[in-house]
Amino acid sequence: MSELESERVRDYFARRETVATWWTPDEGPLAFHYDAELQVLEEQLLARPEFAGRELQVLDVGTGRGRFGVHLAERGHRVIGVDLNPDMVELAAENARRRGVGDRYQVRQGSAENLSGHGVECFDLVLCMELFDHLPDLSRVLAEMQRALRPGGRLAFTWVPDESLYGALGNLYRRVRRDRGEPMISRTWSLRELERRLAGAGLALEQHFGIGVLCASAQTRLFGDNPLVRLATAVARLESRWRPYHAGWLARHGAHGVGIARRAQDA
Repeated sequence: MSELESERVRDYFARRETVATWWTPDEGPLAFHYDAELQVLEEQLLARPEFAGRELQVLDVGTGRGRFGVHLAERGHRVIGVDLNPDMVELAAENARRRGVGDRYQVRQGSAENLSGHGVECFDLVLCMELFDHLPDLSRVLAEMQRALRPGGRLAFTWVPDESLYGALGNLYRRVRRDRGEPMISRTWSLRELERRLAGAGLALEQHFGIGVLCASAQTRLFGDNPLVRLATAVARLESRWRPYHAGWLARHGAHGVGIARRAQDA
């Protein structure tokens, strides 16, 4: 997949009335798909003995509307959310106030490429959900998040796998946009390349899970709303009822991957 143009991506996500116009995972037809990401965090990370029953210090990088950070604040953790987009910062703060966790969830405008203002080794958990696809310099962001983790802490993140049907259709959509001269604001990653980038930043992948192996309808901006898209969405919904997320070989073929990484020196 082509590399992203750093300045064009940053400009897009820093402007108002861009990402907020289309990023509404709680309301879209694939809301069940994003719910499964929360389920992975609850069952595969927060239920671990070293985390269960503790008040965690959490850094939510690319917090968006606060979907994940506010969720953790509701469970008693203390969260700092960071986002580059001013619309998202306002929406996340309002979401936290509306759900009664404004005292446990703070949101700040800032870049994932510079987290120095949040301290070194201060967080038990760093989240980077739905953001890897939009990062021109993933290695730099990983190094910043690694420095933010306390010994024994974990990084949880999502990505769109090269190997998935969703990823293949997304890359087709991106080629169409590129040929029209439109900016490339997202990309896919292979599991092998992700592991290489993590290792380069002093991180090691512990576990990974896949969501929506049969999900083919997420690229609705390419195909629009039609009977075929609705059928594909119904198939994805049935899969989620059978198995919300997958491990093993199927994990790398999901529409989204969810990874959990630790600091390499903690091994």
